[in-house]
Amino acid sequence: MTTPPKVWRDPAILAFMVAETVIWAAIFYSFPALVLQWQGEFGWSATQAMGAFSIALAVQGLAAPWVGRLIDRGRAPLGMPLGALGALIGLVALTQITTLWQFYAVWTWLGLMMGFTLYDAAFSVVTRARGPHARAAITAITLAAGFASTLAYPLTAVMIEIGGWRAAVWALAGLVLVLVLPLLWLGAKRLEVEVQSRNLQPAGKPTLTSQHIMHRPGFWPLAGGFALTALGSAILLAHLLPLLTALGVPMGLDPRGLDHWTGASGRARAFDACRRAGVGMAGLTWRIHLVEPCRADHRCGGGAAGIGLGLCRGAGHGQWRHLDPAARRHPRGDG
Repeated sequence: MTTPPKVWRDPAILAFMVAETVIWAAIFYSFPALVLQWQGEFGWSATQAMGAFSIALAVQGLAAPWVGRLIDRGRAPLGMPLGALGALIGLVALTQITTLWQFYAVWTWLGLMMGFTLYDAAFSVVTRARGPHARAAITAITLAAGFASTLAYPLTAVMIEIGGWRAAVWALAGLVLVLVLPLLWLGAKRLEVEVQSRNLQPAGKPTLTSQHIMHRPGFWPLAGGFALTALGSAILLAHLLPLLTALGVPMGLDPRGLDHWTGASGRARAFDACRRAGVGMAGLTWRIHLVEPCRADHRCGGGAAGIGLGLCRGAGHGQWRHLDPAARRHPRGDG
């Protein structure tokens, strides 16, 4: 396998960097950014509104194996743009809702589109094409997309002032149409061409099935760790902005800017640093679980607590996320 170009000279990875930033802002961070608007207009309780996001994340997880099989069959250049188109349709439908069941139906649909367009799909496509060279590309994508909340929160705040939450959703839908849809097609197409241009699977080497992978040592602890980390992140994201708004923090402020910067920076350095230091999987996991609880200790008050929250959560989550390419390669027998 030839060494891929540097990420800033790699059209496929640059396309994914922009597309992932926008799609995360449009169909993930838009929920915490707008949930108070929905509660205020429709009179829903926090439990009623947040339930839709929980369902969306559950649907995303359930769709992941099916999406992964499509990617392994070389269908990413079709599936990822269709996911972006579906996200566009879902956002347009969101502007038309009037009842709670419609709200739940739209977010269930958007959850399915998350499975086609967010990190899991993008990283699988990159890993399929780049194999052991995927880590640098995945780091670059997460570094860029880490600022999706920095796009979502100020943009939605400005658009709410101009024309209400529906105007904010229309603006996000426009970005999906103009940027995400063509860029996901471009990135997935180029990476699939790389796969087709050479045989990444050595002759005579059996292809592992999902049953084989699920029975390999360490699969379930690793899968559970990723799931619990994602759950904690989603809970924090969904509730942090409403809590800060209730405390008088301006809506346009991105409360996760420092968090994302430290997380993205950590992704770029943590894996190689831990390898050089001889930190194994178990040691790294313990470090993460020691760091992560620091985010909950925000009762000391003032800006120091917010900085500590961002630093601790970003560093811990960044290290965990940077294990992603290795976790995807090893079960497949690629690393």
